[in-house]
Amino acid sequence: MPFNLDKFVASPSVEELDSLKKSEIVKVAKHYGIEFQPLMRKDEIKRYVLEYLVDESILPSTVLETAITVPTDNIFELKRLEIEMNKEIRLKEMEKRKGKRRKGKKGKRNANAKGKRGKRNANANAKGKRGKRNANANAKGKRGKRT
Repeated sequence: MPFNLDKFVASPSVEELDSLKKSEIVKVAKHYGIEFQPLMRKDEIKRYVLEYLVDESILPSTVLETAITVPTDNIFELKRLEIEMNKEIRLKEMEKRKGKRRKGKKGKRNANAKGKRGKRNANANAKGKRGKRNANANAKGKRGKRT
C-alpha cells in the first residue's frame, strides 16, 4: 500500500510511522518543517518527528517513552561483533603484508643473482673470453690447426 502523506497528517500514529521507509519519514519531517541532516539514520529522523509531534501535542508524551526504546543488549552485541570483525580484517591485512615481504625478498635476491650481467658472465666463462672461436681453437690446438 503506497504511503499517503495527507492521510498520515490527518491521523498520525506511532504504528504507521514505524512502518514507513526513510524516504517517507523524510517527507513527513519536511511537511512539518523539522530540520534534520539528510545523512541521518532513519531512526534518528523518526525520533525528531516523534519529538515534534509530542511537543505540538499531536501525540501523547507517553509515545516517546514506549516508541523509541532501543534494546541495549543489541547495541552492545553489535558493537562487540563490529570490534571482532575489525580485528579479523587487521589480522588478514598483516598476513598479506608479511606474505608480500617474504616474496619480495626472495624475488630481489634471485633478480640480483640472475641479472643480465650474470647471464653474460656465465656464458663468457663457459666459452672463454672470446666465445666460440676460442673454444674451437682450444680443441684444434693453439692456432686452430690440427696437429
